[in-house]
Amino acid sequence: MAAQEVTETLLSTVHRLEPLIREYADEAERNRRLSQPVVTALAEAGFFRLYLPRTLGGFEVNPLTFCQVMEALARIDGATAWCTWIASTNPPFVPTMADHAVEEIFGKDPQVVTAGVVFPHGKAIIRDGGYVVSGRWPYASGCQHTSWIFMLCNVFDGEQMRLTESGQPEVRGVFMPTKQVTILDTWDVSGLVGTGSHDIVIEQVFVPEAYSWQFGAGRAPHGKHFQGPLYQYPFYGTVGVPLGAVALGIAQGAINACTELAHSKRSAGTTELLRDRPPFHVRLAEAVALVRSARAWLHTAVQRTWEAVLAGGQISFEERADLLLAAANATRSAATAVDMVYTLAGATANYRRSPLQRALRDIHALTQHVLTAPHQYESAGRMLLGLEPLQPPLILL
Repeated sequence: MAAQEVTETLLSTVHRLEPLIREYADEAERNRRLSQPVVTALAEAGFFRLYLPRTLGGFEVNPLTFCQVMEALARIDGATAWCTWIASTNPPFVPTMADHAVEEIFGKDPQVVTAGVVFPHGKAIIRDGGYVVSGRWPYASGCQHTSWIFMLCNVFDGEQMRLTESGQPEVRGVFMPTKQVTILDTWDVSGLVGTGSHDIVIEQVFVPEAYSWQFGAGRAPHGKHFQGPLYQYPFYGTVGVPLGAVALGIAQGAINACTELAHSKRSAGTTELLRDRPPFHVRLAEAVALVRSARAWLHTAVQRTWEAVLAGGQISFEERADLLLAAANATRSAATAVDMVYTLAGATANYRRSPLQRALRDIHALTQHVLTAPHQYESAGRMLLGLEPLQPPLILL
């Protein structure tokens, strides 16, 4: 199937699932986790296999298609898009993991759902044949509906932290069945409530070497399932950039809700509908312009870098800076647009029954994520001056 056909099929499936996702959105907020009927429908449709290699039954979609699908889901419900993003972006984390372990995790069950927790809050102590892992990780989105979960750890040889050749702490990812972790009920938040991003705890769990991998750029050659161009694309492009698309989807959903409201709501103390007020026209147009322009830039940056990968060339420093800045701009532009239409809707938007109040909470939760935080602008600014970006271990450009 051609790439465009795949994109159209996936977007058509999102449209088909929209009534179901909307039906369970309030329940997900109450329970602080995605409802199982939604998880099952997403798994059956293959939305957790978007970045999975075709050799393992995945779609192995290109990065632009991935962004388009994330935006379409987020337009309906931010938490659903977030959990889909989390599960779908796990394969690009593990291209250097042993083939048989990848096949065990991703290849046996076509409806498997995985999760991952970033930042090395754990400790992996070297043992014969693997590692003994302990630690506590926050923000384990989707942990309650997954079968496998990975986390990152600093590696220790006894009491001594192991360092890389560059002198940095060695960071290792480990994958294990979710039943081996303890989930702590910590997700008491205002935005993205339905993601179930609780803390997880692991105490002295042995992980075989094959189910681990050294995290970072320039490591061992990719396994047999990860030879396609998707897995040569910049890591931030596959994992981080789609958050900009999720943000744009939340904003587009808010614009749609505000536009619909304008046809029925009257301004306080008047008989005039919102749609007939010139100030409303101006601010709505400004919000639409923010979202559309940010989307255009994001899509252009993603497509340009993808075409460079397909051509077998290197992605330039300037192109990587553009990718980072386009994603950061998308999240901030989306947040501004949501603020604008929330205000335009007046007091109506404050009711929980209004989709605008959820959009407001969700978009501002998203802007707090490390991949979209303000320091990404600092990294982009440094790159525009020819300097190295701020680069914690996870933000690999």
